[in-house]
Amino acid sequence: MPSIIIELYNGRLDPIELQTPPEKTAAKVLDACARKFSRGVGSLSPKDKPNLLLEDNDVVAGGVTYVFTPIAGSQGKHDPDSMEEQAPLKKARTDPAGREEIAARANKKLPSPSSFAKPSGEGGWTHPKLRELQQYMCFHRSPHDIDTQTTPVVLLDPILAQVSHDCECATPTDADCKFAGLVASAMSQAFADEEQRMQTFWQLLEDEFNVTFQRAKYHNAETDGSFIHLGGMLVNIEVKNEIGSGGGAIHIQNAAYAAAHAFQAKKVRGKSVCPTLLIELAGPNMSLSGAVYTDMALCDQLSPMVSLLWQPHSRLMVQAARCFAAIRNALPNLRSFYEALDQQALEQQEPTRQLEYPYKTSFVGPHGTAQHLLYHEKLSRTCFKATLDSQEGLVLVKFCKSYSKDAHTCLSSHGYAPNLVAIASLTDGWFMVVMEFVTGCLWDEAPQKPVATLQAAVHLLHQAGFVHGDLRSNNIFVLADSVRVIDFEWAGVMEQSTYPLFLNHIDVTWPDGAKDGQPIKQEHDLWWLKLLCDQAAASLVAYC
Repeated sequence: MPSIIIELYNGRLDPIELQTPPEKTAAKVLDACARKFSRGVGSLSPKDKPNLLLEDNDVVAGGVTYVFTPIAGSQGKHDPDSMEEQAPLKKARTDPAGREEIAARANKKLPSPSSFAKPSGEGGWTHPKLRELQQYMCFHRSPHDIDTQTTPVVLLDPILAQVSHDCECATPTDADCKFAGLVASAMSQAFADEEQRMQTFWQLLEDEFNVTFQRAKYHNAETDGSFIHLGGMLVNIEVKNEIGSGGGAIHIQNAAYAAAHAFQAKKVRGKSVCPTLLIELAGPNMSLSGAVYTDMALCDQLSPMVSLLWQPHSRLMVQAARCFAAIRNALPNLRSFYEALDQQALEQQEPTRQLEYPYKTSFVGPHGTAQHLLYHEKLSRTCFKATLDSQEGLVLVKFCKSYSKDAHTCLSSHGYAPNLVAIASLTDGWFMVVMEFVTGCLWDEAPQKPVATLQAAVHLLHQAGFVHGDLRSNNIFVLADSVRVIDFEWAGVMEQSTYPLFLNHIDVTWPDGAKDGQPIKQEHDLWWLKLLCDQAAASLVAYC
């Protein structure tokens, strides 16, 4: 009887072999995979056709190798690598037909957003029957599996990136403070039901921002207020009379409405990522989120849930005023965006950007000339393979919240790091780093490990007064008898650079003293260096 081979998406566990009687369906295979790999629910696809996801009732074929990919939010073990690197690598779709096919399939399978928001029940967002749909939607990020491969919304749309920045950093104007007080005065009251709270909130927003909300219908459910203009959903509101009422996750329900609109709005979907500002109101509490559609529907929170209680001497009201400043800035920008998009549709223009990739596609080069990027492949949630229109060869484009140009150039000038092309600042504190694309192998994979060269690189970095902070093997490339050190996000001047908050303490053993927010020290780099050298010695003994 023919058998099938099932591999985990990242190949870190041994494959499993299953006998395949004629009635073996994908659903039965998926149940076996979930038990074997301890990864919860997931999807199944032929290894040679990774974008072909099998339906539950599809019969699997004998003699074929399949790949099992866990679903976002399913319960399972953490991967052994860092938080940033445990996602499966895949080529992002670049053809419009791929996006259209996904939208059509997702729209067909999406249940009522109010049902989808509930974690239990057949229509709930974690139910096994919605495996395929969950491949095309990411609203609830968790520190493992597929959630780690989706690019942050703030890198996919500049308007939503500005919202995120304003929610944290904006200086509220007199108008913002007055409106925050007005809303707090109204929302701190008790309401008999959700409808009454919703109508009151509507009226406040409509009067202040000169917009008109309507209840839009999607999949047998109605929104709690949508501002739709020229086919685009600019704003969507989800209201709960109080926290915990309504029986569903307010953020997921709001995101599901935005996704439903994007799945159906073919005119705007074909030329944009359908940016939507989401407002969640639960009693006297409000948060802002952002939704887009690339080759999947994505949503991220852009603000915390802020209090709308009347507390004029509390910093909590300042947070609310910042959120209203963000809304005030975003609305005209979203309106202008969709009006320009409508003009493109009339003129039958092609999209002005690659819709599956970050919005940032150009930068000013060292000689003051504009450089343009063409993305080719997504390597991780924030790293991409690309080419420049001004030169031959591949470049790596990395997006991060900090980067030490000086530490990088210290090593690259001596051939110990990739050549640095440019660093550009983006909204919301992000940087785009463009560098030479390295084609060597990682330290772990190199049969011959140039220990002396790596020691020389670390010594040079320390002599120049810098520390790296993350000299793990996955940040060391080997090219023949040389090395290229990468990932200078944490690197910087000795005695000044600190570790970021939220280090991965689950899967990584750090040197003594390497703690969240604490200084990065030379001895930490040397601890990693000794580990790498010991690994090289062990592999040499094994080789001999």
